[in-house]
Amino acid sequence: MSHELVEAFDAAGLPLCRTLCEMLDEHPAHGTDRRGCGLTQATRFLSQSINTPVDPCDPADLRVFRDIDARRAHGIGLHARRHGWPGGWRDLGQAPDALRHALAGLPGGASLLDLDERVRAVGARLEREESRVVLALVEAILHRRASPLSPLPPMPDKPEIGSCSQAEEFFLEIAHGKIRRGGRVNLFVDGDGRPVLVEKVALGESHSAMFVGPAQICRVPIPPGSIAALEPAPGAQPLSRHPHGEVFALSALARVRFLRISTLSVSPAHRARAFGMQFQRQRTGNMLSPGTTGWNDLHRYAKDLLDAHPGVL
Repeated sequence: MSHELVEAFDAAGLPLCRTLCEMLDEHPAHGTDRRGCGLTQATRFLSQSINTPVDPCDPADLRVFRDIDARRAHGIGLHARRHGWPGGWRDLGQAPDALRHALAGLPGGASLLDLDERVRAVGARLEREESRVVLALVEAILHRRASPLSPLPPMPDKPEIGSCSQAEEFFLEIAHGKIRRGGRVNLFVDGDGRPVLVEKVALGESHSAMFVGPAQICRVPIPPGSIAALEPAPGAQPLSRHPHGEVFALSALARVRFLRISTLSVSPAHRARAFGMQFQRQRTGNMLSPGTTGWNDLHRYAKDLLDAHPGVL
């Protein structure tokens, strides 16, 4: 049986590309120890779009779909821009009637004019939490709408920091206040002093972090519990210190790359279904409470540190 998302997109007349279908349907190639499972692989696939600055006419974000012609979409985007529509091929369902009428007669125009409506139809069919997490990313990639969330500078190129499925091991421990010898934990806070990112240093790969608060990259809101790679700004100074590390403003980050969601991005009750063998390996590998710990526990850890060591915040 296909994944709920695959079936919902098919039913809406928007079949997903083969790569995403194979990932969501848990093809064995995507269920290795390092890759984790197809669901996390699917969000790695989406990361290429999430971390790329917006170009209104570039059709690359449409690669998630099997049947939308990228060349035609590019031409339609250029046509729309010439006629005063700033979004290019995006959000054409909201374009003026005259422009919509003109585009309807172009090859590929109809598929973009009703794109938003069909994506909304997908959402109406979904019941599973993990499906809604992925759909929210797809919708944000397609729309790239302005948001009040804290914007983070993107890292379009892939860093040396990986997104191995074992990263959760350290964040699960940190959420319970257990920091391995030699390791440090840095916190990144927004303008109101609220924790957004928890970074591990000298714990596995350094400069790997988990989102525990709202933020956006290239106009895509990032789900809490997601894993990111961080590149600090040269000479960045901490706002304060705590027993296990330092506290920085988000402005201390030169670049941030969304890597993938983690098992903590989905409620504990649904993880076995959502992540399959990846979650099972966490349990059999004796990770610390993978079936009960959530990203909110990591947020609570960070907030407690900030409250106990306020520094200059």
